Amino acid sequence: MTKTEPNRWQEVPVELPIREERPAPRPVPGCPECARLAQLRKAAGMEGDGTTVADCNILLRMHGTGH
Repeated sequence: MTKTEPNRWQEVPVELPIREERPAPRPVPGCPECARLAQLRKAAGMEGDGTTVADCNILLRMHGTGH
């Protein structure tokens, strides 16, 4: 059985790109679905529920293509 020697050098660190924050999507005036999602997002934000906020942002972005 051969013995594996550990690396004796430091590997180059991986550099990840900086993600730019996207602005929150704005609801379309007069659209009841946009208003519902915006209200849900606001309530989730006040409760500190970042997952629901992100989900609402995604749904608002996707829903906006249907206007």
